[in-house]
Amino acid sequence: MFSARSMIRLLLAFCLSEATILGHSQAAPSNASRAEDQVAQLEHDWLTADAHGDTDRLRQIIADDFIGTSFNGTVLNKDDIIPEGTAPGGFAGAESGETSIRVFGDTAVLMGVILKPGQPQANQLHVTLVCQKRLQGWKIIAAQLTQ
Repeated sequence: MFSARSMIRLLLAFCLSEATILGHSQAAPSNASRAEDQVAQLEHDWLTADAHGDTDRLRQIIADDFIGTSFNGTVLNKDDIIPEGTAPGGFAGAESGETSIRVFGDTAVLMGVILKPGQPQANQLHVTLVCQKRLQGWKIIAAQLTQ
């Protein structure tokens, strides 16, 4: 038989173990938030590298098996979207606008707006990026841009 003191200890141990389990389950969203931050940073790095003609950084950010579509529906690969030489790409001066990021394990979808300076809001670009976490970090694996 259990004494009252033993029952209280058992009940306290149970409550502490449940609190620990609940604490761990509540910590999971911070990992998702961190992944969302990393994907947002990836988009920022992509625009910055493109604006500066940093082809080495673009080759790190964009996956070798990248696939995308241009404004006119043409299918693009990695080499199609990396500017030649060190000249700025088509996003010189552009910034990330409002974005929405959803993370699904090692894959994330970013939908947002790319703000180009001097252009009216109606002419801003809408972007959908599919990113995947790989051994080397997050990579852009697919993209679609629309006006």
